[in-house]
Amino acid sequence: MASSQKSKIISLRNLILKYQDKLDIDELDRLMAVALHKNIAYIYKNPEKKLSRSNILAFKKILKKRLAGWSLATLSGQKEFFGLNFLVNKYTLIPRPESELIVEEALKSTADGQNILDIGTGSGVLILSLAKHNTHLANYTATDISGRALKIAKSNSRKLKLKNKIKFIKTDLLAGLSSQFDIIMANLPYLNPKQMKEPSISKEPVSALLSGADGLDHYRKFLKQLPRYLNKKYIILLEIDPSQKDQIKKEISENLPQAKIKFLKDLAQNIRVVKITD
Repeated sequence: MASSQKSKIISLRNLILKYQDKLDIDELDRLMAVALHKNIAYIYKNPEKKLSRSNILAFKKILKKRLAGWSLATLSGQKEFFGLNFLVNKYTLIPRPESELIVEEALKSTADGQNILDIGTGSGVLILSLAKHNTHLANYTATDISGRALKIAKSNSRKLKLKNKIKFIKTDLLAGLSSQFDIIMANLPYLNPKQMKEPSISKEPVSALLSGADGLDHYRKFLKQLPRYLNKKYIILLEIDPSQKDQIKKEISENLPQAKIKFLKDLAQNIRVVKITD
């Protein structure tokens, strides 16, 4: 009986190697860290750790979810963005590196006393990254229609010691706001139904991704509301799909005919952000 039990003992590294045909080793290491509630350094330093039955079951359970399409970020409950660690969950869009371009561009235009707004804040990565890195005094507001997403955003603000800097408002886009803003950032839903079939996003909230037949319904509504919320000098930064360049330019020109429009490329050299200025 003892020899039978002994034969079932497996080391951390050997269990990971057993599934290397399913995922790459680096990702398996990270899944193991999540399963054991340890950091990745622990996994690297303890390859010969003998795993208990509960350890093995926890790893297999989380591996099954990953293979079913759940992102590593959702399974771990955290994601790095702009050098900061954010809490995320199944109710929030998982931040992508491409979105960092919005923060980078906003930081170039900050000044003391500005009103800064993030529409559809989700987990709060844009507004919180900007607030954390901005050396100027500013007033920050973030909105989202999802109360569950705002709960995560507020948790992130506390985690980053920004609790008293950001005003979070549950509303649809700009509805009910009373201020005019100098900088407005938005990563609104911009996918069409065909793009929603992409396996990599199958477990993310549809409401944070899908926006009508051409992916621009949210931005159309936003742009119609926008003019009365702008200060005389303004910068608007919107994340889009590269294929939407011509149509979004048309929508912007209809609502802000005097505005200057510039398209910015991400690291993959794809058009990712549209910058609108007075």
